[in-house]
Amino acid sequence: MTNRQQDLVRELQHNEHILHVVPAEDLQKEHLELKSNTKLVAQQVIPVLDAVKAAKLIHEVGGFKPGQVVLKKYGNKQYVIFKGKAGERRVLKGTKYLADNPTVVRMAVGPKGIVKSAKGGFVVTAVLSVGIEIFDYVIRDTALLSEMLGVITTDLVKIGLSTLAGAAAGLAVGSAAVIGSVAAAPFVVAIAVGVLAGFVLDKIDQRLGATQALIKAYARMGIMLDEIKYETSRNLRYLEDNPQLIPCLFGPCHGIRGY
Repeated sequence: MTNRQQDLVRELQHNEHILHVVPAEDLQKEHLELKSNTKLVAQQVIPVLDAVKAAKLIHEVGGFKPGQVVLKKYGNKQYVIFKGKAGERRVLKGTKYLADNPTVVRMAVGPKGIVKSAKGGFVVTAVLSVGIEIFDYVIRDTALLSEMLGVITTDLVKIGLSTLAGAAAGLAVGSAAVIGSVAAAPFVVAIAVGVLAGFVLDKIDQRLGATQALIKAYARMGIMLDEIKYETSRNLRYLEDNPQLIPCLFGPCHGIRGY
């Protein structure tokens, strides 16, 4: 073997690449597993952020114990009154705030804070879940529009119901005499009930097949729309071939058989 041939062999070995052939079914299965895991993470983003916020609130008010906060109404305005030493708090340095005070609402204290947090959580979770489904529909060749619409519909319903359940539980706890005086209790309960409700709704969906039923319903609706589109196109083509029938659309047709 000449030097030139040896150099050529070494160059080919240096540029050698290994090509793995993976069946399309395996790629699709891996994609669906990745999508499921991504969606699970997306649904837990808000609970994790809320848990961090709750921990900050507990640290701010000096623990998780009764007698930290009182809700009182003076005239037409509701106030959040904090007990304890105001100087030991870093954010809530006052002792009395309006219930809709931006700082109080941001810390998820009081009914307005609970509702505001629930609304924000619903929007973020809904946007993430819908975005994942739309992305999956765009990149996956086998994805169906009816499948995407069915999953998005049930996801929004489940997110909405779990959000309402959490907010209702938080508001109920906040109105209780003893546990409601624990500053972080309503928010913590709202987080826990929201997560639990979401888990239960997922199990109910899997058991009853609500998502699959919606997918089939959307598919049937799509077939009906296709049939309507076909009949409309067929009739328009017929009128194009028989323009003398166009006046019949707006009144009686004299001299034409069948009218």
